[in-house]
Amino acid sequence: MENGFYVTELEKRRAATWADALSAFLTSHVDYKGLLARFANDDGDEFELPLTDAWGETYSRKQYARALALQRQMGGGERPSGGEAVAAWGSPATAMLTFTASSVPNGERLPPVEHTDALHDAFSYDGVRDTLRNTMEYHLGLEADEWGYWLQAEPHGMGGDGSGMNACYSHLHVGVYFDAADLDLEVVGPEFERVIDKHVEECEYASFSAHDYRNTDYLNDSDGCISLNAGVENMGSYLAAYMGGYTEELLDKPVEYLAWGAIYWSAARRRTSRSKIVTEAIKADACEQRAESSESNQTDAHGEAVVWNDGRGPDVVCACCNSGWAIDQERLDEPIPDDDLSEALADGGESDASDSELSLAERWPSAKAAASVGESPTKTRIRKRVETELKYSDETPSVASMLGRNMIDPKHAEFVESVMNGEDDSEPESFRRASLSSEWRLEAIIDRDGEEHLPGGGGVDMAPLKLPVQRVLQETRLQYTLQKGEMWRCSECNVGIYQTEWMARHLVEQHGLDRPESADHVLHVEDYFDKDRECMRHPARSD
Repeated sequence: MENGFYVTELEKRRAATWADALSAFLTSHVDYKGLLARFANDDGDEFELPLTDAWGETYSRKQYARALALQRQMGGGERPSGGEAVAAWGSPATAMLTFTASSVPNGERLPPVEHTDALHDAFSYDGVRDTLRNTMEYHLGLEADEWGYWLQAEPHGMGGDGSGMNACYSHLHVGVYFDAADLDLEVVGPEFERVIDKHVEECEYASFSAHDYRNTDYLNDSDGCISLNAGVENMGSYLAAYMGGYTEELLDKPVEYLAWGAIYWSAARRRTSRSKIVTEAIKADACEQRAESSESNQTDAHGEAVVWNDGRGPDVVCACCNSGWAIDQERLDEPIPDDDLSEALADGGESDASDSELSLAERWPSAKAAASVGESPTKTRIRKRVETELKYSDETPSVASMLGRNMIDPKHAEFVESVMNGEDDSEPESFRRASLSSEWRLEAIIDRDGEEHLPGGGGVDMAPLKLPVQRVLQETRLQYTLQKGEMWRCSECNVGIYQTEWMARHLVEQHGLDRPESADHVLHVEDYFDKDRECMRHPARSD
């Protein structure tokens, strides 16, 4: 089955009025006031933090600080912690692109969420972001690490009398940061016109009349849909005002902002997004500040210690913050892939017997925690041969016959016999060393009346949680014990395994099958002896 899904329940949802959404939005925000989270560690230390949402003064100031951190990393400047940031780019510059759309196309008022979705979808999914990337890297010839963007949604009508056609509706500012060392800014401005054109083309409710860039001086006019800032001294300051502005408490903000915020809160829409390089730069600045702060236990400066990154983004990243910003990517060689290591081990024969007698913790003394699942490549190949032979044999052969037919070294006779008996001796092994510094854990949620609620025990915005892997283990055929000749197999990728918990984790983590019904349809049981046990039958099979 490929890309299958199952509908188990339908529920009708009615649209709420804008006024109802605003009321619910403000109520939700106010409910956070006075709530505290208490953390503790094994040493008996405790501290409390106020709980906040993403609409309060704290969050707004954090966004503003991030914008200034980005300015420092790209253009240099003094950090709040006292250190001096070295400019990563020789001639940093910024551009501001503004995207909007009519809230009354053809004279009919649009629902605010539909209007907001049209704006964001045009940028994220319908090609505007791709056009921006092509402009920066193909037309302007910049490398991927020489530019980045910060998108921020803002409400119409701020600073006015609120009577405009689009008041309270959204528009987007996209701040583009780039290294203009080898660029003529007089030429750069017109290159952004294709990005504006793409927005007008893709956004259903956008018009060129609202994005008319003709007769615009991009370097001196700041009110158009395209504006450039070549100033190095205050590089990005005006962007910081946009990106992290309105730092006052939510209830003190204008009604246009509140009505606009209700749109994003009710639709669970992100009102800001940043490119990878921008996020990396902000993380690097925070990393430097932690290293310089006397209140932090971090001593290494950003990039002083590095590790290899197997995920997306830079290959070599800071060991403290996982950012690759301003780090030489040649400092580390790429690790040997696991498949190559497996082949090397297989070609080299069995490992030293003395090593196999050591525990995993003894073999890996530098690790804080580790786990081993499965068996050696040699045993895996033997197991596959034996299981294939059993599958197509009319009767079970002897161990000696199995060894001879498949040219298996007699020293593996005991292992072959265990496979033929449906046994699995590849016991998972794991360890976790006690941390040198006790880890902090959430101890309690304290409400405004001083009442404490234990994590996981119900209370303020808390409920008992049943993890997906646990549900798959308990509510699918994985709850039953395998018998001789049976093996779990994933029909999505054809992987087979005897370990039940491993298969549950595989279904959830590798294929996203966190619903037991979906996981059970992908799960198959290979039955070499055709026992056809009822408890192991696929859900799709009819009796």
